[in-house]
Amino acid sequence: MLRALAAELSDPGRFSRAKAYARDGAVIDIDIGPGEVRATIQGSRYEPYVASVYVTSSDDITSLLGLIPDRDELQATCSCPDDGPYGGAFCKHALTALLTLADEVTIEPEALVRWRTADPEAEGSGIPRRSGARTATTNTTDDEVIDVLVSALVAPHPIPGPPDLPARLPVTMAARGGPHGEDVARVLADALAVLRSR
Repeated sequence: MLRALAAELSDPGRFSRAKAYARDGAVIDIDIGPGEVRATIQGSRYEPYVASVYVTSSDDITSLLGLIPDRDELQATCSCPDDGPYGGAFCKHALTALLTLADEVTIEPEALVRWRTADPEAEGSGIPRRSGARTATTNTTDDEVIDVLVSALVAPHPIPGPPDLPARLPVTMAARGGPHGEDVARVLADALAVLRSR
């Protein structure tokens, strides 16, 4: 639903570029807090852009429909020079922040509650504010942190040893005679003689 909302907020060209940014890992950092998602996005310039998507708080945090905002409940700011051809259009960086938020919500649904809550310590929310979606939470112990890459790091088979090499390697000689071939043969014979004398 958040992805569909992002598609409605801008023109197809910007939305397509935002999907590419989100898919290709251009989001360096994302911070999901009450009323704001702030993303640092590496764009075409050296300095990354900082885009924020602001949402009004919701009184209904118990239902999914109450958590998904309407268009008029969102505003965005970005450090890029593109503010859209008309008022209210989101730049590709702000759309990327919203699409990344949607990805984070699929992993951690509580992030949507945190985003729509006015106060992170509000009674009933029970969810502490997280400092960044791609970094460890500040209110967890080491035992609670789950590494999502562990399954990728476990090899199904042991790492193979080095290949067996023959004691002598065959040497290719020039097929034709002539002064060049004789020079190569003489240098190679001299090198082999030095190696055998050791």
